[in-house]
Amino acid sequence: MAFTNISIDPASLPQSGELALKPIHPSYLKVLRIVWFMLFTLLLLVLCVLFYFNQDWLQLIVLLPVISAYLLLLVFTVVVGTGSFRRKAYAIREKDIMYQTGWIFRKLHIVPYSRLQHCVLKTGPIERRFGLASIGLFTAASEVRDIRLHGLPQAEAEQLREWILQQIQPMQASEYI
Repeated sequence: MAFTNISIDPASLPQSGELALKPIHPSYLKVLRIVWFMLFTLLLLVLCVLFYFNQDWLQLIVLLPVISAYLLLLVFTVVVGTGSFRRKAYAIREKDIMYQTGWIFRKLHIVPYSRLQHCVLKTGPIERRFGLASIGLFTAASEVRDIRLHGLPQAEAEQLREWILQQIQPMQASEYI
């Protein structure tokens, strides 16, 4: 049997059209800002403790670069994080789930239900305060989640999890037949 690998003209491929992606809940930006605030407050406390116990570091030549780096990191995190938040969106389709993320480096994840092993509903204390949850999707090929849909309203996340489980259970049952 001879090996063949015929070229396909890209113009003959089906057109995907514009995808109707649903953005994540706007309250998730508040969750992100609270997490950033907590993280940068902790970092500031660590820096203060370090400077308190190392009085030699209180010179302007050390203090100025550290403060500049801290502020630069803070601004970078807020600007890039907010831009990335605005690009996060998802679509639940008949045969797969799509998740778009990234502001500078954009990604579009597509996971077919036939590849899903299980899904996990997660909600942290800050997310719970805003009535939000996340769903982690795992494929059989990886030990870590492939996609985590952040910023879903709690009720919608629970419904989506149940729907995904209904989609993958018949597929998993057919593997054993």
